Amino acid sequence: MDSLIKFLKDKITDKMPLEEIVNVFEQMCSIPLKEDMILFETGTFTTFGPEQVFEISLVRQFPNDDEEFYQIHVNILYKPTSENKIFSEATWDEDLSENIFDYIRKSEVFAYAKNKEYIKVEIYLDET
Repeated sequence: MDSLIKFLKDKITDKMPLEEIVNVFEQMCSIPLKEDMILFETGTFTTFGPEQVFEISLVRQFPNDDEEFYQIHVNILYKPTSENKIFSEATWDEDLSENIFDYIRKSEVFAYAKNKEYIKVEIYLDET
């Protein structure tokens, strides 16, 4: 799993277009694991402290050894606006009849966000 995080951190550069970030995440997801799920999540959330951010989150989840899960996150953070506050969703790949990356690229939030400047990209691993 460290190699997957390293892959993302090596390939995703500062101010890279959203399309390329999704492409890199898709490449990372093509690296085989015995079992995994992919989550696409968007919304306006409160971060640490009083500040809010609009977030597009790509998550790859897979089992750990304790009946819980590891989650690899790529979060693209934007300034919250009246335009982006309408977007809120959480979609798992297993709930779709199509490829999740095709779904992401066809989504309204992707069309909106790909032309906007983001604040930063966070890449990290956590456990449920």
